[in-house]
Amino acid sequence: MTIRYCPGPPLDVAIDCIWLSRRTAHAPDCEHMLPSGQAQLVITLHDSPIQWAEAGSRVEWHAWTRGIIHGPQSRYYMAGPKPAGVVVGASFRPGMAAAILGASLQELRDRHISIEELWGYRGLDLHERLASIRDPHEICRTLEAELIARIHRPLLIHPAVAYALRPGQLSRVDEIQKHSGYSPRHFIELFHTAVGLTPKRYYRIRRFSSALKRMIAADAKLADVALAAGYSDQAHFSREFRELAGVAPSSYRPSAVGNEHHHVVGSPRVTNLGKKLSRLASRRV
Repeated sequence: MTIRYCPGPPLDVAIDCIWLSRRTAHAPDCEHMLPSGQAQLVITLHDSPIQWAEAGSRVEWHAWTRGIIHGPQSRYYMAGPKPAGVVVGASFRPGMAAAILGASLQELRDRHISIEELWGYRGLDLHERLASIRDPHEICRTLEAELIARIHRPLLIHPAVAYALRPGQLSRVDEIQKHSGYSPRHFIELFHTAVGLTPKRYYRIRRFSSALKRMIAADAKLADVALAAGYSDQAHFSREFRELAGVAPSSYRPSAVGNEHHHVVGSPRVTNLGKKLSRLASRRV
């Protein structure tokens, strides 16, 4: 079961959605979590650990419990097998997470920070309160109230960055920078501070995300997907896809419709690792 909850004002300016997922059985697969340009808050309402690992050929697994903030990612990271239970989270709009998290997105880039480390006792208290609630919609409303209470006002970002993040905006950084009226260096600094990624990296990830949606929405040819998403050709698309997702476009396996940023890893090597992590996940930490 999955619930997507759209918060109202003033939180809707900063939060794309609050979501809740109830998993009834252990999921043994590992996944590549693909970059979206957004920070994510994830809180487990069970005590089993969840594993993650940085991208790369040499995988070193880490475990977290209760809650974590995934900062803006510049490429994929790996998520281990997932235990049964309820998980709730919030997806922050680009450039808006710092106003609620109380941390610089530059510092959170490519990092995974526990709610205890970021918020101390209040993070653990939030986990306990959410875990005590049985109604899924009430869990979402309680998280919404907590995030509203954490807003650092004014809930604004620099006008030049807000312009650069507008839906449908051009993806040529030099054109956006010129329109802002700032020097390239100053514009990049403003954008990087607010979003946690450089403008060039962010627009590459946004273009990549638009391609993922096209791939999951229809059985389209890769050449057509590449052209529609703004790549110069299919070879360009394939290179970008391998860098950001860790696999070739032809190997892309989204976990479900609407979960285009979750690529299921199905190789025997990773499956065996998943069984090992499954045993670890049964232990309480």
